[in-house]
Amino acid sequence: MSQLSEFVEATATKYGIPGVAVGVWANGREVYACHGVTAVDNPLPVDQDTLFVQGSITKTYTATALMRLVAEGRVELDAPVRRYVPDLVLADEKAAEHITVLNLLNHTSGLDWGITVDTGEGDDALAGYVAKLAELELIAPPGARASYSQAGYNLAGRVVENVTGLTFERALASLVFEPLGLSHSFFARDDVMTRRFSVGHNLGADGTLSVARLWRRWRGENPGGGLVSSVADQLRLAEIARERSAAR
Repeated sequence: MSQLSEFVEATATKYGIPGVAVGVWANGREVYACHGVTAVDNPLPVDQDTLFVQGSITKTYTATALMRLVAEGRVELDAPVRRYVPDLVLADEKAAEHITVLNLLNHTSGLDWGITVDTGEGDDALAGYVAKLAELELIAPPGARASYSQAGYNLAGRVVENVTGLTFERALASLVFEPLGLSHSFFARDDVMTRRFSVGHNLGADGTLSVARLWRRWRGENPGGGLVSSVADQLRLAEIARERSAAR
């Protein structure tokens, strides 16, 4: 434990990282090392329950939720996305007809990285984002090549919404967070702001740090990158995945 803490502190200091939380599962137990503060403007100590924006780690959760629906027989991986999102319109009609759920999960949909659009924070935010996909360039036919796509995962989140009849965030809570006991994982700012959370920082030309804005992107981007969670929840998910894999 002391070696891990010393390493984390030394590394954070070396690279000027304001706050960091590290978790390791070793020899059947969880070990944590936390260092620094949540923000230079409002410094609170980082601990294992401090919330961090997870960025594209969110895609793991979106895929897990979707695969639960597959396991329940509610979604077929090889089915066209339009079976679940019938109002999908893309720049290429043929592509819109043939992109499958699996293409979204393995980044072979042919959709470019994504679009930058704020569709608000209402329950229709994800539907609004998907409606804008008609403006997105397609860089290859479906299945032709792998190319990382934020838009593809946001569209996968819309599949989850339509199949469950819930908002994406409520569906993730029901399908993933609650069954796994992830009690420090959220999407809504109202849930995050009442807990200790970290912010990003920018490094100025003079070497000083300032709080980064945006804190996170808009709600329509949640399936691809909107999760806010703790290192303890991340370690729990990793351990559950290891156990399920070992049991096969």
